[in-house]
Amino acid sequence: MKAAPETETNCLQVTIPENLWQRQFEVANDFPPTPVIHRVAICTTPRCGSHFLGHQMRALNCFGYPLEYLNPGNWPIWEARARSSGAADTFHFIKSVRTGPNGVFSIKLHHEHLEAFVEREFDPLSYRFIHLRRRDLVRQAVSFARAQQTGAWISDMPERAKARYDRKLIAAKLDAIAEWNAGWTSFLVSLGVQPLELFYEDVVADREGAMRRIATYLGIELPEVSTCEDVFQPKAQRASDDPTEVWVARFTAENRGAIGRYQPVPGYRHTPKMRRLGNGVRRNVSSALRRIVVGS
Repeated sequence: MKAAPETETNCLQVTIPENLWQRQFEVANDFPPTPVIHRVAICTTPRCGSHFLGHQMRALNCFGYPLEYLNPGNWPIWEARARSSGAADTFHFIKSVRTGPNGVFSIKLHHEHLEAFVEREFDPLSYRFIHLRRRDLVRQAVSFARAQQTGAWISDMPERAKARYDRKLIAAKLDAIAEWNAGWTSFLVSLGVQPLELFYEDVVADREGAMRRIATYLGIELPEVSTCEDVFQPKAQRASDDPTEVWVARFTAENRGAIGRYQPVPGYRHTPKMRRLGNGVRRNVSSALRRIVVGS
């Protein structure tokens, strides 16, 4: 692992693994100390467009700086920053340097970060929740698989390995995304929380509209500036020979072929006929035995 360069904006005496996005820890991205008034949790899944949304929010200087502060890979770096500042509580330290000038603190949470959030946040229900998803889950799963293979989770991170098509990996990512989205829905509904529902595709199509919706949901004022941030823009329309497009088409075609051969695809597993018959016999026998017991 390589240490982050010692610069004016990054004076951390700690080794930052090169697989992490270095810029998130920079002191230059801190805010002056401000009391927290509004707390925002963006409920996300990997490759759902949360990095793009977060930078649109950061550009306005009124939503704090939503990042994955509770990601277990990032947490040790924040612990080191907290120790160097003399702070006793790491999460409190994060809030002290990443709460915006209007008192908004925002955090991005993948579903696997939820346990840490509940444990480290004194009052989780004081947050307003934004549920960000993608409509095109296959393209998200392909993006997830490619990022895992290459190590390039952010657009300005270098690829450390070559991506190769892997139908089973993409299928596993698709199943995981569906499970995490359902987990967020169950969590929020069970608490009686009505989140702001956003889709990545809509944010890309109308960034300013998305920022207005978030501001209205939080009850805060937007500054009179454009939200057209020049960094971390979505990629231009992909050509038909783009690897992602090729993988999406291939994955869909292979699944359509597999279903005709009773082979497993995401959301479907074939049960052989003899096993189904055996299950039916066992159910009938169990039902008959219960009737005999009740009758006796």
